[in-house]
Amino acid sequence: MDEISPATNAVQEQAETVEQPVKKPPGVLNDILKLILKILVIVLVFMLMFTFLFGTAKIAGNAMDPNIKEGDRIIYYRLDKNYVATNCVAFRYNNQTNVMRVVAVAGDTVDMTEDGLVINGALQSEPDPSKDTLPFKEGASFPVKLKKGEVFLMGDNRPEAVDSRQFGPVQAKDTLGELMTVIRSEK
Repeated sequence: MDEISPATNAVQEQAETVEQPVKKPPGVLNDILKLILKILVIVLVFMLMFTFLFGTAKIAGNAMDPNIKEGDRIIYYRLDKNYVATNCVAFRYNNQTNVMRVVAVAGDTVDMTEDGLVINGALQSEPDPSKDTLPFKEGASFPVKLKKGEVFLMGDNRPEAVDSRQFGPVQAKDTLGELMTVIRSEK
């Protein structure tokens, strides 16, 4: 038998490596496709966030004037509906998105006297003392004891706000969510 010399073996190995195809570096088209895929993933993540976690709306009316004005855009958080007094919440009323302030929660008693808003027997300080907080002639009967899961909502612009004084307590689960930010409109 003939023995293969080490030089012949090296030539055979070199010939085998030459036969393997050379990999081409990724092209511009491949880079563009990867970029488009990344953009689509980012857009999908934002769409899911604003479908399930957050919401946006344009405000109609001046119930929260001067804090939130008509035409302002809001962003609200949908998941946590365990509100406390002073939270601002978004909700739908008469096919419009509104923002109101929570003034009382489950277990509280809300009353209206000639002195103003009374929660659990304590007169509340008002956002604007020059504007009285009075009940509407037609609307909720006072005092109101809030049941489990209910909140009492009022606008900061008390004389013009259509709020729980008219339509009564609101189920927290029926609200859209807690206000996170306001984006001012250019009026």
